[in-house]
Amino acid sequence: MSQSQPLFRRVIYCGAMIAGAVAVAACGGGEEAPAPETPTAVAAPVEETVLSPAEALQEMAARHAQETLAVSPELATSLGVSEDLAGEGYLARLGDYGFAAGQRAREMNERFLQELRSIDKSGLSGDALVTYEILYDAYRTAARRNQFGFGGAAEFGSASPNSGAGWAATPFMVTQLTGPHLYLPRMMQTQHPIKTRGDVEAYLARLEAMGRVFDEVIETIGADAALGVTPPGFSLTGAVNAIRGLTAPAPADHPLVTTLATKMEAIEDLTADERGQFATTAAERVEAVVYPAYARLAAALEGLVEQAGSDAGLWRLGEEGEAYYQFTLDAYGGGGMTGDEIHALGLAEVARITAEMDGLLKSIGLGKGSVAARMQQLAAREDNVYPDTDEGRADLLALLREQVAEIDVLAPDWFGALPKAALEVRRIPVYEQDSSAGGYYSSAPLDGSRPGIYWINLKSMADNPIHSLRTLTHHEAVPGHHFQISLAQEKEGMPLIRNMLSYSEYAEGWALYAEKLAKEMGVYEGRPEEDLGRLQAEIFRAARLVVDSGLHAKRWTRGQAIDYMVSATGESRASVTREIERYAAVPGQACAYKLGMLKMEGLRAKAEEELGEAFDIKAFHDEVLLTGAAPLGVLEAKIDRWIAATKG
Repeated sequence: MSQSQPLFRRVIYCGAMIAGAVAVAACGGGEEAPAPETPTAVAAPVEETVLSPAEALQEMAARHAQETLAVSPELATSLGVSEDLAGEGYLARLGDYGFAAGQRAREMNERFLQELRSIDKSGLSGDALVTYEILYDAYRTAARRNQFGFGGAAEFGSASPNSGAGWAATPFMVTQLTGPHLYLPRMMQTQHPIKTRGDVEAYLARLEAMGRVFDEVIETIGADAALGVTPPGFSLTGAVNAIRGLTAPAPADHPLVTTLATKMEAIEDLTADERGQFATTAAERVEAVVYPAYARLAAALEGLVEQAGSDAGLWRLGEEGEAYYQFTLDAYGGGGMTGDEIHALGLAEVARITAEMDGLLKSIGLGKGSVAARMQQLAAREDNVYPDTDEGRADLLALLREQVAEIDVLAPDWFGALPKAALEVRRIPVYEQDSSAGGYYSSAPLDGSRPGIYWINLKSMADNPIHSLRTLTHHEAVPGHHFQISLAQEKEGMPLIRNMLSYSEYAEGWALYAEKLAKEMGVYEGRPEEDLGRLQAEIFRAARLVVDSGLHAKRWTRGQAIDYMVSATGESRASVTREIERYAAVPGQACAYKLGMLKMEGLRAKAEEELGEAFDIKAFHDEVLLTGAAPLGVLEAKIDRWIAATKG
């Protein structure tokens, strides 16, 4: 060994059990070698770097994030990470969706879990302890999910390459609401950057890759069907209808082409001829690759409708279906509660909120009939619905922007940390609105290169009565998801892997808590109709506990669930039908909203009681939001430590 040879670097993890070791021995099979008569070289010294448990965890978390991003270019695109993290040319690739991808996900998650267990938790505190607790929960939850041999697999939590929009707990790869057929075109239009020639070429490569992706999806849903696992028939039909809507335009007029053409206008080093050629190539690939792939997927789904039948609940899958539903309840914040217990909780919450709504309705002159019937009367008032015109839609979007601005003014009195990311209000694209929720939020990327987006479905103006809009704004935008996601992304030192995880019970629990917080902030003062909209939104989430457990644990039919929810909430039958079909497609997730809200309210009440005058609402909100996405048990442990530290 010459003296010019670089040093060996040995990393020692304090308190960690490392599998394997490296030893440098003389050439006698491990025996001591005789000393040379004349030294001709000096062995390079070994530099020992001792990592604390926190440093070891940080290194491991960064490596796990990088490994996951390398096999999930869609996730990397949504986060806006660099090629150093996700691999060179990842913008030109799409992930894998077949059997091999599921096997790799299972193996990767198991390895991640074993590596995490090698870290000495007793040597951790602060954010490092929270990171450990979150990852341990995520890896164990994914391992539990992966015991079921259908619907793909999860590397950890909902950051699986097969999860797309974060629906890792769904047992079905494709439904009317979830799956690559929906989130891939959405990702390409709203998240794939179009700033350089290379970005355009990568976009075209992804259009080409969609054929391979959909064939792998067909492979997976076929394997699931062979096990007797399919979504309900109405879910499959909804997915087929969504595909027909997606492929209805002429290829050159498809949003995948027109969006690219519009964004290319800002690329200065492209000539008009080059932009035209790129747009032509995109249209050709939509026609030759994308549309045929969608047609193959639609045919495969249609072929399963008869097998699927009309029953909505997971109980139809037998004991494994019942076990899967219990898993989803636990994964979405149930904390071990059974379907029957969730059902009883929902009924109690519906009764409590109904009584509050009754009093408020009487105060505005609506005193006769059921609460649901009176809410329908309120929704149908002529002055409570914007016209079903382009002008009416523009006025509605302007109102939402005013509501966002109102919270922005009040927020500094309620939050210590405020998001830096900009927020835009946009209409959900027409091609997506038939199968989309009423509204949702798309986060800004980690690099801040585009804003967060508050989307609203404007297909039917009757589905958006004015009294309901403020609460939607507070949930999806401010101080709801925009605050929750942006603050976590912007927190200095937040491990990337934690921004890759999603916990509905935390995210939706916060957003529902934010709806009620907005009332405390004063925005409903003198607006009783809008306060009724807030209560209607809350009773809607309480009723979800009833109907989700009704469908999957109590064997309710789709019709039973629709009837109950209409009678409990006063929502239109059309909007409720879409919701019930959502709960059938994504079991358990609808429970996360109310379960998360109740936990956060309970933690706040506990902090107020124990801290008394020392309680600071801004500090409490920062503790919750700067935790980032976390399971409720981890959040509770963190708040308990904060209470103890504040007392001390």
